[in-house]
Amino acid sequence: MNYPKECWYVAATSDEVGEGFTARRIVDRPVVLFRLSDGSIAALEDRCAHRPYPLSAGHREGDLVVCGYHGCTYDATGRCVRVPSQDNPPSGAQVRAFRVVERGPFVWVWTGTAGGERLRPPPSTPWLQGDGWSSVGERRDVAANLLLLHEHYLDLTNVFEMHPELVPPGIEALPPLEEVEVSEVSVSYTRELPKAPLAPWEAQVSGLDSAESYGRKETGAFVTPGLHKQTYTITGSDGPELELVRTHGFTPESSGATHVFLQISWRGTAVAPDAGTQLAAVFHEMANRDIAVLETMQRCLDEDTTPRRYFNVKADRAAVRARRILTSMVEDERGPHHP
Repeated sequence: MNYPKECWYVAATSDEVGEGFTARRIVDRPVVLFRLSDGSIAALEDRCAHRPYPLSAGHREGDLVVCGYHGCTYDATGRCVRVPSQDNPPSGAQVRAFRVVERGPFVWVWTGTAGGERLRPPPSTPWLQGDGWSSVGERRDVAANLLLLHEHYLDLTNVFEMHPELVPPGIEALPPLEEVEVSEVSVSYTRELPKAPLAPWEAQVSGLDSAESYGRKETGAFVTPGLHKQTYTITGSDGPELELVRTHGFTPESSGATHVFLQISWRGTAVAPDAGTQLAAVFHEMANRDIAVLETMQRCLDEDTTPRRYFNVKADRAAVRARRILTSMVEDERGPHHP
């Protein structure tokens, strides 16, 4: 296990959860989500308490969940309220119910120690709730562990090799990280690029004059193990022209697989009418290439029969700190006597 369990993770997007069942594996736990008649969302362990059969393979009776094996029936708190073969359910028969917070477009779930969610709320994402922002998103399943994804997006110097068409003309290298801020549980960095003409994708999304040169500011943040945020601002002579935020909800399925909930958000004085379509296409293709590399690295790690020591470079400053935080969180959860 190479990820912390005591954390809020994105279980689904709001539009994924309706009257039917949404089954997902989260931190190696089977979870089933469904929307109740009052509009709220319930999340239960996706296993009947009677026999190891998925509740998501059953059906609903109003706000109750009926197992498709013997008909054992559960309410939204996980309590077994009916066993068809006898008058009353066994005392204490229940499945675990998980705390859920819906903060569109994300549905957050806590599968860690019961009650631990009271110590901290899910991270705030105001740019995903309006105030001039628009967003488009998608969900991907990546056969790579959580740490690889965080490290990948905390070092964008790979853009010249992996995504050269996205680089503004005339910029041949990213400037060194100007500022890396570290707390006990988060890492962020800031980088400013020299003025340069627009890359083709920037011109399409913004509608700005391609003959002009613009400044750019880029930031990245390991907010929590379950959330990664990057910003990209194109600045003209009068200030920001276009602000972009790429939000990743990273949710471990297992040690070698991660659910990725991607949201691209934008606002500004220079926004093309079809910005959403353009951005969705650009970042979908970018994600395709990123995923291919990440899954290849995971296969290499799985194939290595002896530990290897890889060197770090200056551009890894933020990624190395994020690794330390994640490693420390995992070790704290294991406890001092864990082997």
